[in-house]
Amino acid sequence: MGLRVAAITLDLERAGVMSCNPAIGGTAKGHLVRELDALGGQMARNADAAGTHFVTLNASKGPAVQATRVLCDRDGYARAAQAALQRQERLTIVNGHVTGLVLEPNGGQQRCRGVQLAGGEVIEGEAVVLTTGTFLQAVLHRGEHQEVGGRLGDGAAVGLSSALRAAGFELSRFKTGTPARLRRASIDFTRCQRQPSEPPRPFSAWTASTDLPTRALVDCFVTHTTDTTHRLVRSALPRSPLFQGRIEGRGPRYCPSLEDKVARFSHRPRHTVFLEPEGPESPLVYPAGLSTSLPDDVQLEMLRSIPGLEAVEVERYGYAVEYDFAPPTQLLPSLETRQVGGLFFAGQLNGTSGYEEAAVQGLLAGINAALAVQKAPALVLRRDEAHAGVLVDDLVRLGVDEPLRMMTSRSEHRLKLREATATWRLAAHGHRVGLVTLSQLEAVTAEVDAVHRELERLERRGQRHRLLTPGARWEAVTADDPERPHLTRAVIDAVEVEARYAPYIAQAEAQLARQAALFDELPVPATLDFATVPGLSNEARERLRQARPRTFAELRRLRGITPAAATLVLVHCRRLLVSRETRPPVERPVGSGPLLQS
Repeated sequence: MGLRVAAITLDLERAGVMSCNPAIGGTAKGHLVRELDALGGQMARNADAAGTHFVTLNASKGPAVQATRVLCDRDGYARAAQAALQRQERLTIVNGHVTGLVLEPNGGQQRCRGVQLAGGEVIEGEAVVLTTGTFLQAVLHRGEHQEVGGRLGDGAAVGLSSALRAAGFELSRFKTGTPARLRRASIDFTRCQRQPSEPPRPFSAWTASTDLPTRALVDCFVTHTTDTTHRLVRSALPRSPLFQGRIEGRGPRYCPSLEDKVARFSHRPRHTVFLEPEGPESPLVYPAGLSTSLPDDVQLEMLRSIPGLEAVEVERYGYAVEYDFAPPTQLLPSLETRQVGGLFFAGQLNGTSGYEEAAVQGLLAGINAALAVQKAPALVLRRDEAHAGVLVDDLVRLGVDEPLRMMTSRSEHRLKLREATATWRLAAHGHRVGLVTLSQLEAVTAEVDAVHRELERLERRGQRHRLLTPGARWEAVTADDPERPHLTRAVIDAVEVEARYAPYIAQAEAQLARQAALFDELPVPATLDFATVPGLSNEARERLRQARPRTFAELRRLRGITPAAATLVLVHCRRLLVSRETRPPVERPVGSGPLLQS
């Protein structure tokens, strides 16, 4: 974007290191990565450079919830990220520890003019973006052991929390965790279920398939915990820092520790464990699903109770990280803070969980910091044009009470916010701010035009409706069409999906419009038992029982209540109303008193 930037990090050699799982993407997370990519971000390109196992999640479901997940060579990903930093023009990388902010009065409000390092050095700037991750006043927990650090082998950002509080910011505590790292040679993979990779394909829209590096793909494997595992965990709960109360911060609901899962879901006989190699040549395996902060001796015994891990050797044990975050209701939609002008927050500092949520916030905060310096309007994505827009809107409007993970169900417009349409929706924004080239934008525009031309042609020839038939393919529908154009595979796939989804999108948009008109008027019945609403998640039922919203407007604004959950409650209430209106009248015995109306 043409500006000079200083990037300050505790240790440049650790930049881009994947602190937890060695994968990029996943359900909804893949959507965020493709949106970040469409705006000109780097994450998908790093995954392409380091990918070792490719999979499409929810492949048997509709395109709206299908998502890419790429397991990466952990070292290769860090190399790709650091190489991107090193070749970036006008970027100066500083190894340093930020302990304070440089603030000055600005028309009744403070403005950030730089940062102060631990040694007293001041680095001035027209805007500052804080992306503290899990390092802000961070403490590592493992059994009875504690140490300062935001990641094993790294220090913590100490002192900055005091500076933020002095500037008027509210801070709170969250926690996350990671599992042990296992020695690959000690695992008996014959006792596990093999999960081979799909053929590699580019994650980034700007990566040609011929540009993917040639490397050996790795297999992943699935195993499960056992009754013995759960018995060991339950007996060790008194030694867990989570259950002893030494960890005050709340952890992510959708990525709980094993001890949390065993305690909360005691009815489940087993939990799934994914064994993911950290690279083709790496001696280590990441056991996804076994995050824990139990003592080392318990972790080893617990691991060896799992099929395939009976003789496992541990390279390093799992631990929990507790860290400070700033409730994101203190932010504007641009991710600039309300209290201090020129200061932007992104990532786990805003209470989110995961690489992908952090990355897309970092890109948007960086773009808006640069636009602010250039006196240009901020880039604020709408809820109907990006999952990233939903993420930021939920953060600044609703706040968080646990580390927020993005899910497609959070978006009321998810039918059109598919992973495959990210460049169509956002490349123009990327070009406007200078991160997507004109040739890239022209390629996207040409693809969109080709899809629309073919849809219009099929409509004129009365063939478009034939694509609504389950399993119908464009080649078969147009087999006898003398005017059938020559189209790329990508355009054909897009034509098929757009044709099938168009009526559902129109129906969903009409329903949203009707709901918008009703939400502010309809009361939620005071006697409604939310446990009787079909389809609601346990999380939604819990939040609704606690809040007891009086109107649907209140219900929709509740933290953690997705548009889908609000719709389920609305539909349930309508059904109750209809059933009561159509119920046959009750015959009263002669001489009986008045009947109470329910």
